[in-house]
Amino acid sequence: MRDDILEAAIRVLRRDGALKFTTWRVAEVAGVSVGSLYQYFPNKQSIIYAIHSAKVARTWVQVQRILDSPASSARQKVRRIARLFFLVESSEVTELGASLHEAEIYFASQPEHKAKVQQAVLRFERFVKESLPQGTTASQIAVRTRLLMMAIETFGKTVAEEKLSRRRLLAWAQACADVTSNYIGLP
Repeated sequence: MRDDILEAAIRVLRRDGALKFTTWRVAEVAGVSVGSLYQYFPNKQSIIYAIHSAKVARTWVQVQRILDSPASSARQKVRRIARLFFLVESSEVTELGASLHEAEIYFASQPEHKAKVQQAVLRFERFVKESLPQGTTASQIAVRTRLLMMAIETFGKTVAEEKLSRRRLLAWAQACADVTSNYIGLP
């Protein structure tokens, strides 16, 4: 039933938008009583949080697979991660609309999210360290890691808001990856 509610919530957000998104409407589209919905989600924010959280978890699994791939160069990995992130952000803008900003604000304040961000930073630091020549200082690695993560995230979110065609979105993703990789010095 939880998955049915989440699928109904996405349909309501896509069709009616964030302003008409209510627990009553989601329950109606899911074919459940609002009381049943409240057994899983106490309010509409918790539904949006669940949708966003699931997408973040799936994306992180994919990012780790990319980073662990021995067949790709560092630059290829950054391109693949940028493409993935830009596409995920674009789909979230389509699915969640204006509610996405609300979910991200709530998400950022959650302890489990902060722990996952720290995990991501450590994993990307390891990637950057392994990709750069020996002798690169810890400070240089930390700055380049944050730059890489911030560039992909910031550009990905900004470009997703423009609702571009898939082709243009992917062109932006590649440009972001290439510019960042060049600056960082990734092979």
